[in-house]
Amino acid sequence: MKQALLVVITFIFTSSYAQDIVDFSNKMLVKVDFNKQSESFLITDDGERSFIVEANNVYKLKCSANYKFLGLSINFSPSSTHGNNQSKFRNIQLRVFLKQWLQTFEYRKVQGFYQERTNINTTLAAFPNLKTTSFTGSTSYTLNDNFSLKHLVALNEWQKSSAGSLVPTLNYGFNRLSDVNETGKYFQNNFDISISPMYYYTRTIKTNYFVTGGIAPALGIRFSNEKSEHSNASYSFVTKALNFKLQFGYTTNSISTGAVFNFDSSEAKKASARNFVNDKSYASLYFGYRFDPPPFLKQSSKWVKEQIDL
Repeated sequence: MKQALLVVITFIFTSSYAQDIVDFSNKMLVKVDFNKQSESFLITDDGERSFIVEANNVYKLKCSANYKFLGLSINFSPSSTHGNNQSKFRNIQLRVFLKQWLQTFEYRKVQGFYQERTNINTTLAAFPNLKTTSFTGSTSYTLNDNFSLKHLVALNEWQKSSAGSLVPTLNYGFNRLSDVNETGKYFQNNFDISISPMYYYTRTIKTNYFVTGGIAPALGIRFSNEKSEHSNASYSFVTKALNFKLQFGYTTNSISTGAVFNFDSSEAKKASARNFVNDKSYASLYFGYRFDPPPFLKQSSKWVKEQIDL
């Protein structure tokens, strides 16, 4: 524990040295991500038998565009992992960059889940009506001006020297889980809020290459309402989460490319008929290209900036 604390303190002090960050906010950025991230749930029948169900659209493609202080991403799944067992997936994310602040809003919908395959000869139990819809947001602030979160997330900056920073983040959102089966309708509405003292450190290698490590513990509370044909219960409980991130990348004036590895774990201290299961590891590959924006976009951005005095 003492050694880990010493490492963190060392990172904080070494990140305070002056360094240069190149701003690309005047450039238009288009970005493509290819990732393998699944969404799964823990199903409990009568409090006795438990099993995991997953959506089949494991492989996802995300297309993003960033310009000035705005970013938009659309995420979709081009394939299914189990033939005719289809899952529907929609995901849209809006990002706002204001100096050291990063604000995100996200809409996500997944429908069609199947029992996790434990044996190649196992017939997958289908839950075609099991659906999750969520509206979430996060507000982050980078404490160290010499560290660029935009370099990692939005690719509209280039951090040329090693630095790290604490990035306190407030997460909040609403998630609705619903299902229809032979026993009737089931609904679960969850309101979540949590705080995460994230820490990132970027080590640059020969200016263009970098490797970043990040850790993000989170502690929060969930307010939940669970309804079925025969019951209606409301409760609140503590949630815990831990995320490790490792990112490798290459940056120039025109391109940014790299790979991101995420290791996620979450815990909710409440027994329920449907529980989120997020103990997942996944990776993504990305490629971004910057170019001069079209004239109409420049003029529109200038007008918006003048109206809201950014």
